[in-house]
Amino acid sequence: MTDAPTPSQKRTQPMSAAPVDWRLDLPEDLTAPGRDESGKETLLPLRQHPALAKYASPGEALKALVHAQRLLGRKTEPEGSLLSQGAPQGQDGPPQSPGHYRLPEIELPEEFRVDEALRDAFLAKAHELGLSDAQAGGLYAWFLPLNVDGLRSHTEKLSTERAKRRERELSGLRQVHGGEAKAVLEAARKAVLALGGQTLMQALEQSGAADDACVIQAFSRMAPLVSESSLRGKNAGGATSLTPQRLREMMRDPRYFDPSRRDAEFVRQVQKGFESLYPGEQAPTLRAS
Repeated sequence: MTDAPTPSQKRTQPMSAAPVDWRLDLPEDLTAPGRDESGKETLLPLRQHPALAKYASPGEALKALVHAQRLLGRKTEPEGSLLSQGAPQGQDGPPQSPGHYRLPEIELPEEFRVDEALRDAFLAKAHELGLSDAQAGGLYAWFLPLNVDGLRSHTEKLSTERAKRRERELSGLRQVHGGEAKAVLEAARKAVLALGGQTLMQALEQSGAADDACVIQAFSRMAPLVSESSLRGKNAGGATSLTPQRLREMMRDPRYFDPSRRDAEFVRQVQKGFESLYPGEQAPTLRAS
């Protein structure tokens, strides 16, 4: 008859055996790529490979292997990209040189012309980026009309802004000079023509200064000085007191219009007087008898 267990023996539970790592049963010479503790790529024995540590048995590892092989056979991405699928066969690369691109003919407005230097720069960049003939042509056909529309909109915007500025400056002249604003404009115009002719007038218009009320008033103040200085010189003393009425009287004098009685000095005084009163304008032609 066996002895019955004592109370202390009843309280002591038997310890379960530690689970056995199934990887230890794998042959030592089986290895697979992995990384060591330093992170360096190397061949690790399968019995120590961390990729198998998450599987509790060889059966689970084999199931995972079969599943991975099935996934490898699936096509998870389309063949190529949308751009490569749309490229014509035989034209999926750049031509031999930038000069070999065949750009489409784009109809442009009459006032626009393609800058050859910019066109060559575009082709050089397209070749550098490896664009095919179709890709470069498509980009060119899209960008050129867009550039034309942008330039046209910019020009129209500048024209509108200049018209608004001109009206604003003219309104300022009217506020300062009232009904004399037109006379101020005329005096400024004559002064500009007397000082620099059409060349100066064009320069002022191109720079926008011709629409500046401050510039116009400055030239209008110079007009009397310009008229006075233009009449100074030899035998010009009598011309300084010429008025439009006096000038018309002199032009009716036979010494001016009658070839048989024409006085060269008198004619010169009439011409000087006309230039001083109407700078920049052509003197009237002498009438033949």
